[in-house]
Amino acid sequence: MPRLSPRVALAALAALLALPLACKEVGKKKQLYFRELTTPVGVGKVTIVSDTNLNTDAGGEITILATVEPEIDRDELERLMESFYRQARERRGFAKGDRASKLDLRFYTTEAAAKAGGQDWLAQALGEGGPQPKSKTNRQKAPLLKWAKKVLGKQPEFSGALKPQLLADPVAMSLELTIPFVSDDGSGKYVESLSYVKAITEWVSYTRALFEKIGELKKFTFVGRHNDQTVMKIWLDREQYIKLDLQQVEEGLGAFQGQFIEPIMSKQISEKAVEAKVIKQRRKVYRETLAKLPKEQVELDQSLR
Repeated sequence: MPRLSPRVALAALAALLALPLACKEVGKKKQLYFRELTTPVGVGKVTIVSDTNLNTDAGGEITILATVEPEIDRDELERLMESFYRQARERRGFAKGDRASKLDLRFYTTEAAAKAGGQDWLAQALGEGGPQPKSKTNRQKAPLLKWAKKVLGKQPEFSGALKPQLLADPVAMSLELTIPFVSDDGSGKYVESLSYVKAITEWVSYTRALFEKIGELKKFTFVGRHNDQTVMKIWLDREQYIKLDLQQVEEGLGAFQGQFIEPIMSKQISEKAVEAKVIKQRRKVYRETLAKLPKEQVELDQSLR
């Protein structure tokens, strides 16, 4: 008798696990029973309160009601929904179409709520048998602080006692970031002289990174400190951020600087002279950009005006 390769054997086993264990009549519908779903590692305690699989005139229907820990991380809850949906849609043996055409997965924080099967769920995934749910709703509060820290990364320039401070409000979806303007020499100390261009360049960099990489961020406040004093504070909401189009601002400044590459190469102008022109242009463009925000949203120390 020929032996199956390990890959073929695994595929056969997966197909077998997706088949119903048994079925029985429930009213005019036939209920199927499958092996219990496997909970992915790292999502905490998950209890499947009910797992109903029915044959109906419209096709197979799967309804899964489960409980999760109330403080489950939102990203982990998302991963759990995707895992359970993927496993459920692989179930086969329904009378019409082999696989279920309607999937409803709901996640509650208490067993009583799950047994009631109401609309007070924490998360829900609805599907029509496709590889991805047709809709997913995750009501868990966003781990905004975690997301922001991931965007900011390690930031090795803050090697000394001076560190950024980050405040997050996941309800309002707002962030406040306080940055000490430190030197680039690795000392971790305040930069000796802080210019307007350096300060605003930092603001542009952090503002773009956080708004672009955290799609749900609604408001961002940037606080800059120098020599233990607050020297700037700028805040804006997402709508204002979109209108400012900081990406276009930076691309325009890059194009301005790029026009001097050939003159520098041909010794028509010195690098020092180009640097002065670029700084002047940045100062001009940044002032025009900030002027588009309400005055009360832009606070600059006298030294930066």
